[in-house]
Amino acid sequence: MELTEMGALQIAKRVDAVLHVPGNYRGGNLEMTIVIDTSLKQAEFGEAVAAVVRALKRSNEIFRNVRLNLVFWGEEMRSDVVPMAMLLTGGAFQDYHCCPQKKRYEKLFAYLKKFHARSKVVLAFTDGQNEVLDRQAAGEALTPFLKSRLLLISERVVSGTEFLLERCTAL
Repeated sequence: MELTEMGALQIAKRVDAVLHVPGNYRGGNLEMTIVIDTSLKQAEFGEAVAAVVRALKRSNEIFRNVRLNLVFWGEEMRSDVVPMAMLLTGGAFQDYHCCPQKKRYEKLFAYLKKFHARSKVVLAFTDGQNEVLDRQAAGEALTPFLKSRLLLISERVVSGTEFLLERCTAL
């Protein structure tokens, strides 16, 4: 996953748009979640995550004091609370193990809805090779709030609403 500085700035602008959705962020300490697809090698996502964090910190003072949940999306999901600085140095990924496999988006969305509903922004770094088998379950997990807070980052950046319209609606 190659991410230029311009790409990181564009993601920061999209995050700013997510925060300004009516009823989403009202001030105070921000809680956000970053999801790492365990199909990615650390070399593929490490610099991209650091570039996005740098862009976020430069773009808005909101990101100076953030409660950051880091979710590793694999066969089983693991969640940790880490400081943003650890993402810049790579210290948050010391125990990371790559295990390539196809996963289901609806399971990720259900997990996020259940355990990270307080997060105002969810950034999911993925290889884009995962699938949706149960469109209805994915759509239910994305609504009502997750679809407006989620950005899926792979070769392109897709919002939760775009994902819902593209992949979860019946053909």
